[in-house]
Amino acid sequence: MTTATLDRAAAIERFRRDGFANAGPVLAPDAIARLKAGAERLITRFTDEGLRSDDYWNFPVEGDERPVLYRVHNLEKQDWAPERDLLHREELAQLAAAFVDGPVVPTAYALVLKEPYRAAEVPWHRDRVNVGPRTVCNLSICLDDAGPHNGCLEAVPGSHLLPDDAEVAKVRAAGPVVPVPVSQGDVVVHDVRLVHGSGPNANGSWRRTIVIEYADPAAPPAP
Repeated sequence: MTTATLDRAAAIERFRRDGFANAGPVLAPDAIARLKAGAERLITRFTDEGLRSDDYWNFPVEGDERPVLYRVHNLEKQDWAPERDLLHREELAQLAAAFVDGPVVPTAYALVLKEPYRAAEVPWHRDRVNVGPRTVCNLSICLDDAGPHNGCLEAVPGSHLLPDDAEVAKVRAAGPVVPVPVSQGDVVVHDVRLVHGSGPNANGSWRRTIVIEYADPAAPPAP
């Protein structure tokens, strides 16, 4: 058994136990470079070219005329070919299927952003609870190194196994809260039932992540 196989098996076991795991690099470095360039083009359309769309989620900042872009939704509809085809990359679907232990289809596709010095924290939440554990997961393809300094993912291990009505604030307070630092190119897998959030970006480096949700075809859609 190869080291890569052992590493993948360990990541799957952690996902089952904790609800999240770093699966390491999946795409080649040149593919990550193309995705970063594509993400920069999307950002520039908003910041420099004034594009506004329901798919470009942003918030205002008091005393600053520039809104903060934090998500580009429905990436499959955006003009950033060939990156549109990422949604149907077989190696990503196979990865997701290995973690949820069953067939999957992509059900959401977005670019999540944390701009240097301006990005706010992401409130703690669960993506959804209308599905059972290990039936729907998010793959986060990390385009930048990330840690607590620039708002990396934080989570409460095992919280994906809690009842649907568990109170997020109480779960976070009880902890433990674990940061999930990553390197550029890593793919983090998390169960959509996981209690998680992230802090603000107080650093000069971007945190840019492409998120694809994969679901068991029999799972109910997001409410």
